[in-house]
Amino acid sequence: MAITVKKLPKKENVYDIEVKDNHNFYANGAVVHNCEINFPTVPLQHIDDPNAEIGMCVLAAANMLTIKDNELEDVCDITVRMLDALISLQDYPVMAAERFCTKRRALGIGVSNLAGYLAKHKAFYGDPNSLDVVNTWFEQFQYYLLKASNNLAKELGACELFSETTYADGKLPIDHYCKAVDTLVSPELKMDWEELRESIAQHGLRNSTLSAQMPCESSSLIQNSTNGIEPVRSLLSYKKSKKGALPQIVPNFAKYKNYYTLAWDMKENKGLIDVCAVIQKYMDMAISANVYYNYVNYPKNELPISVAIHDMLYAYKMGQKTRYYINTDDGDKSVDIGHSTNTSDCESGACAI
Repeated sequence: MAITVKKLPKKENVYDIEVKDNHNFYANGAVVHNCEINFPTVPLQHIDDPNAEIGMCVLAAANMLTIKDNELEDVCDITVRMLDALISLQDYPVMAAERFCTKRRALGIGVSNLAGYLAKHKAFYGDPNSLDVVNTWFEQFQYYLLKASNNLAKELGACELFSETTYADGKLPIDHYCKAVDTLVSPELKMDWEELRESIAQHGLRNSTLSAQMPCESSSLIQNSTNGIEPVRSLLSYKKSKKGALPQIVPNFAKYKNYYTLAWDMKENKGLIDVCAVIQKYMDMAISANVYYNYVNYPKNELPISVAIHDMLYAYKMGQKTRYYINTDDGDKSVDIGHSTNTSDCESGACAI
């Protein structure tokens, strides 16, 4: 892959980017945005605007490490029913928020503890085995979420704006995912998607979206789980909270400590990007993930911009639609082992899950 980067004159932090390999042209003049979640919105013209919509996060995360194989369907069903009921029961500060939630009934159900789950299966980020493990789990996860919402639609009716979704057009995430993912995992599917497709066509879905991925920073402290879909920064870390710095050790430390992928030890981000690509194949919302750069891996301890841009465009090539944080480490090991002050919730604190 060849990358050409030219800084545009008199433009601060704006670059003209040209990326090519033997087969594809990826981007020119690329503009990439950091984002955690995407929803359709309509700006408010005034506080009681009856046509405006404010995107609201109605979130939950399934702890992958604590769910047995035969429990996943029930977990998905209970979670969808719980969050859908919350939409009907909660109070809304403005009409635009109520309109969005009650008419679209959009949910964002993700996971925590992927790193712990992979360690249990002795699968490192970047290994082909990890991609197969992820592929199997997330196909079932999205299938059962959709099945639960379809069952709710049979009982209570589809959401009012179901007709605006691609699901109403008969399309499922498996129909429009980035086909580059087929180079990572087999395109063969194990769940009965066609039966589900027919049921959705007949009864619709109670929720316009089902799946998203959040950082899970706060809940990881409560559950002692690893954050979302991220690799751990160290086996022992210290995380800031309102009550001070809290020590946290990875789940099943004694048994699986040698099978955790450490973010700062990764020589490149391809393995993490590939994991995200496989997850995105099934989820119906754009998911965001971090990338990690340890300065000691680069000449003069400086991160080349070509490396960062390569990762950004490779992620785009593999179907990743949005990026979260770019994390860097200077490799200074004089601090406490595993020292981390990562707090990657929404800036407002509204999505502290």
